[in-house]
Amino acid sequence: MSAGNQAFGHREIMDIKAAANYLGVSRSHLSHILAGKVPGVPAIPHVRAGRRALIRRAVIDRWMLEQEQGAAPSSITQ
Repeated sequence: MSAGNQAFGHREIMDIKAAANYLGVSRSHLSHILAGKVPGVPAIPHVRAGRRALIRRAVIDRWMLEQEQGAAPSSITQ
């Protein structure tokens, strides 16, 4: 991995491409999540800078934890 890629991989603020890669989903799917268009999945908080969506890595991590904690009790009761 080059130094440029390492710096990019540790950025605090990511664009859709980097955030999608971080989450392991397509850019299109992440765009739908950000827009609140995926049923049963709350939108990830982000900021729009023109047409670009900017997402903090810490926000994604917190969002993931909230989804994991929210999913655990319901999966047990079903």
